[in-house]
Amino acid sequence: MNQHEFSSQVVQIVSKKLIKPATPTPPKLITMKISSLDQLNPSLYLSFLLFYPAEFGCKVDNQIAKNTERSKLLEESLSQVLTLFYPLAGRYTKDDLFIDCNDHGVEYVEARVSGQLAPFLRRDVDSKQLIHLVPFQSESPTSPLVAVQFNTFDQCGGVAIGLSISHKIADGFVMSKFIDRWAVACRVGIHDQIITNNPPRFDLALLLPTRDTIPEIKPVVKLIPGLKTTSRTFLFHSLVISNLRDTVVVKEQLKWRRSSPSRVQLVTTVIWKALIRLNQAKHGKLRPSVISNTMNLRGRCTVLPISENSCGNLYRPVTVQFVPKDKESKPEFQDLVSLLSDSITNAVNDCTKPQNGDDIFSMVTHAWREAGEEFHKDEVDAYGFTSMCRMPLYADFGWGKPIRVTHVQSVAEMIMLFDTRDGDGIEAWINLDENDMQRFLQDPHILAFTCQA
Repeated sequence: MNQHEFSSQVVQIVSKKLIKPATPTPPKLITMKISSLDQLNPSLYLSFLLFYPAEFGCKVDNQIAKNTERSKLLEESLSQVLTLFYPLAGRYTKDDLFIDCNDHGVEYVEARVSGQLAPFLRRDVDSKQLIHLVPFQSESPTSPLVAVQFNTFDQCGGVAIGLSISHKIADGFVMSKFIDRWAVACRVGIHDQIITNNPPRFDLALLLPTRDTIPEIKPVVKLIPGLKTTSRTFLFHSLVISNLRDTVVVKEQLKWRRSSPSRVQLVTTVIWKALIRLNQAKHGKLRPSVISNTMNLRGRCTVLPISENSCGNLYRPVTVQFVPKDKESKPEFQDLVSLLSDSITNAVNDCTKPQNGDDIFSMVTHAWREAGEEFHKDEVDAYGFTSMCRMPLYADFGWGKPIRVTHVQSVAEMIMLFDTRDGDGIEAWINLDENDMQRFLQDPHILAFTCQA
């Protein structure tokens, strides 16, 4: 990738302001305790980018003028939707473990980029090259819990919307719901039934109250001192995924008689198998490998009164282990798919067992402890996977869906999966050690099954 394409593109901050809820938060809702599962989460921000191309045939000056109006609409609709997502406009009080829903607002930044949008859409762009398009935040008593950056590209009129949201109070599901409701409010108005029906709920702490102490759990990442990572995005077309499924089902007809593996399971397995081979070549032997996937708990704990619209951190890891039988054995694709599928099935079954909040907390902490211990074993290669598929991230604010959505920045080796714009394929955002990435790019199955250009 030509670094000059990015070094020559200056991001200039034009304005910063705080957007407050259109309607003040009622006094009875001013204090919101975080849940015990929120306590388990690190103090970091989730950052994503939504890219929107300029309208076809529209002159750049006219497009930039349109973008000015679009930014105003985003501000107005953001203020409106914050009346529903009122805790996001508050501030986190770390010592007392609650959100002060004081309506201080979310940060809204307008920026101009002196260049073209196109270079940022390439799949070989490193996430570090996108960092200036999202609003940086760090946890403090005065930090907004949400920040938005509206970037206009001067030379083409394209737009990139950067969003950062505190992981202490929101998981990927909440973030996607917030983006989706905000887009509807901008497109058709805050009173549309899509928004007013099934509003977000912030009562998770009633079932999972904060705790005086929480267990120490090893992080499900390997933060290696001096590790230099790089990221790439790999496209798995829907036809490739369909062919993979057909191959597995044919070979394992009895096992998959009731349900075949999902798109996410198939893509995860392709990547996992490539990582196993990579480490085998790197170390001269086949080594144990562990992956951790995140599972949304909404709709899974069927005995308990957890709403599909519950906001907060409501997920758990699912740990999958590959242990070579001997030095000569090699992992077959269908065997890895089975390991992944069985682990997910077992986790789903576990979710039906909790009878109260304490049971949920025990289940989740046990899952995190198991994952953390596996990730920190010697001579075990471990990677974290997170799927954002089937979440409404391709937000139409009134000028069409984004051409692309991506994650921004990470210091750890991890993989995130996103739907493609049409919802049928999958884009895998992969962050690896710089040297490992070069090996990964040459893996025959990665070359065969993905598009990297």
